Amino acid sequence: MVTKEFLRSVDLFAGLGDEDAGALAALAREDTCRKGQVVFHERDPGDRFYVVISGVIEVSKAPPGRGRPVCLARLERGETLGEMATFDAGPRSASAVAAVVPETRLASWDGAAFRRFLAERPRAAAVVLGALVRKLSGRLRATSEAVQTLLRALEGAGA
Repeated sequence: MVTKEFLRSVDLFAGLGDEDAGALAALAREDTCRKGQVVFHERDPGDRFYVVISGVIEVSKAPPGRGRPVCLARLERGETLGEMATFDAGPRSASAVAAVVPETRLASWDGAAFRRFLAERPRAAAVVLGALVRKLSGRLRATSEAVQTLLRALEGAGA
């Protein structure tokens, strides 16, 4: 069972009040994934938002062609995945797989139910969306830096 105490340990939900955290916890579903189990594939429709309760999720992206997927991130307790799909109609931008440990536990929310929760609770929406913007901005900044590093490497290789 997902608790409001756990939710408030997650950066995205840390600023929620007791009532809002309890209501969001009540909407959550908890799943257990075995090591190697796919949570979602790149290009799948995005209909759920996740938080790691325990264990590890590896997020990876397949290069063009038949190359081996590249691990983009290892997510652990309190880290989120699937946020973008909650707010846009696009497909999953990467794959997510339970990794490292025998079992990974996830809290998840249906995207439509999560958006309704935010629409019905403006104070909670301000907290969650503010934290989400900071989180996604950090990811975008890291991606921009990675692209710049790659471009420098390609330039140095004479490509």
